[in-house]
Amino acid sequence: MTAGGLQGAAATKLWIYSVLFFSLVFAWSPAWRHALMRLRFVPHITRDWQIWRLASIQLGVATTTELMSTLVVVYRMRSVERIFGTRKFAAFVFVAGVVGLTLNVVMLAGARWMLPARIYGAMNIVAGGPLVTVFACLTQYYMLVPSKRVRALGVTVGDKWLTYALAANLLGESAAVPALAGVMAGAVYAADVAGLKQWRFPQCVEHAAMRLMTLMTSRQAPVQRPGNRAQQELIGRLQGMFPAAGHEQIAQALRLSAGDADRAVSILLSGSQ
Repeated sequence: MTAGGLQGAAATKLWIYSVLFFSLVFAWSPAWRHALMRLRFVPHITRDWQIWRLASIQLGVATTTELMSTLVVVYRMRSVERIFGTRKFAAFVFVAGVVGLTLNVVMLAGARWMLPARIYGAMNIVAGGPLVTVFACLTQYYMLVPSKRVRALGVTVGDKWLTYALAANLLGESAAVPALAGVMAGAVYAADVAGLKQWRFPQCVEHAAMRLMTLMTSRQAPVQRPGNRAQQELIGRLQGMFPAAGHEQIAQALRLSAGDADRAVSILLSGSQ
């Protein structure tokens, strides 16, 4: 995962580094891992009201396999940030996390009420890791990022198959409920329920985050923009159709669509909603 691969995706880069950092902390300190990631719906939430632990379990993962799968999946979904823009993507991750965790709690509470105790026991453990936000982002990745047909192992498949396969690898014990909550949160955001797409962080928070991201990305080479005349003319036409979109956003849409103007328009329409 080179720095160049994360150009135009500063929030994704911060997300990757954060998961890596906290996962290493949990590996180094079993006491921290036990305190922050070992969470049971009963009694930690229902009796002790340790709601904050729903956020702490999102910080990192417990095993090397989960860590590698999570980092690669998040890296491969960086195109979502390039479509949204960093401000909207950061707001999306936060909103999807809050909505997804709320849905997770509601589903666990409903399961406790409806299912027999012997069946519910396996669901009582809340899986660690950023499953809610990863699967919410995966929903946007599925809906917004165009897929190309490639050959893998002699079979023609979409070029996003590896992302989906690695995401499925995260569906271990007790992970189904938070993963489903994440998919539902992504769908709620896509439907713009209660105007969620319009929410952004306060400017003071954005400025502080941008300073941090600038420090992290200051050594990256500048993003190369399409240089030939035909591409510049196409960008000019798209700017006329999407006056609110910046030059780099349009150029990125063309890169994601492999120069196909119709697909670029679809990407820009999705990003402007």
